[in-house]
Amino acid sequence: MRNPDPVPEAHGLHPRRERRRRRLRNLKRVPILPSLITLGNLFCGFLAMAKVADAVMLSAAGQPHPLFSTKVVDVLEAASILIFVAMIFDALDGTVARLTKQSTKFGAQPDSLSDVVTFGVAPAFLAKVLIEFHQRPPIDLLPWHPKLYYVAAALYVACAALRLARFNVESAGPADEDHKEFKGMPSPAAAATICALVAYRCAPHERSDPSSWLLPAGTNDLIVIAMPFSLVIVGLLMVSRLPYPHLMYQLVKKRHSFGMLLGLLAVAGFAALEWQFALLLLTQVYLLAGFVIGVYRYATTRSLDAPKPAQIVKLPLDQNPNQP
Repeated sequence: MRNPDPVPEAHGLHPRRERRRRRLRNLKRVPILPSLITLGNLFCGFLAMAKVADAVMLSAAGQPHPLFSTKVVDVLEAASILIFVAMIFDALDGTVARLTKQSTKFGAQPDSLSDVVTFGVAPAFLAKVLIEFHQRPPIDLLPWHPKLYYVAAALYVACAALRLARFNVESAGPADEDHKEFKGMPSPAAAATICALVAYRCAPHERSDPSSWLLPAGTNDLIVIAMPFSLVIVGLLMVSRLPYPHLMYQLVKKRHSFGMLLGLLAVAGFAALEWQFALLLLTQVYLLAGFVIGVYRYATTRSLDAPKPAQIVKLPLDQNPNQP
């Protein structure tokens, strides 16, 4: 026998109908400006994949080899740049939502869906096409079975989706508490790592470039050979529990010394000389930061979680030992 329906509330509406009306009312109040910025992120991800498809079309248009064509290489580099532009939109949508007081549960859903496309599917597609171009003669840098590269790219996409789903479930607390650091490599940083490798491989290198002084000859070939392993490693880092710092929180919401400002200016100046090499170094440093912080924290506290601040217990006046 079914239980009788609950008693209607004082205003005369059934509780289920009231909840349904409340959900519909929330859906009608969509944050416009943050949603447009989030859709800008999604548009850049789609445009990046369209650029990669254009590179594939150009490679089949009678060229001797895709990587010998300046047009193909430029299109691949443009695809990686679009993913970096999408990261700017991704960093702005949450900030704009908080400034305009339009943070809603609805806004978090398109943000995660856009991140899966832009920072999951697009970098994997870009890396997979670059690997395929290096499998063609006369280069033949990657002689292994092509299915291995499909598995590496698919694993990266799956890890990106799982990482974003876990983030949505775990980020239920206050904003400052949830965003001081990430558990696992954030998907924009993972995409930046892959796209920095692609951008450096596609960039024209001269003897006067700083990278030619610091990196050995044949670095471009090593980057391509390591690309399948990079997809797997970065994908696993996204679903790991290693602590990664939130760069926007560290730079914007904290005060730093004058030396820190000079260091940032030096990095910006170096990036102006050769931005592909600068992005390559910065992404590799950030990737290693999770390992360093995680090993140090586990060695000192036997845990990967951030230590909680000590709580000050206030005793009543009759229990205070210093009270005369």
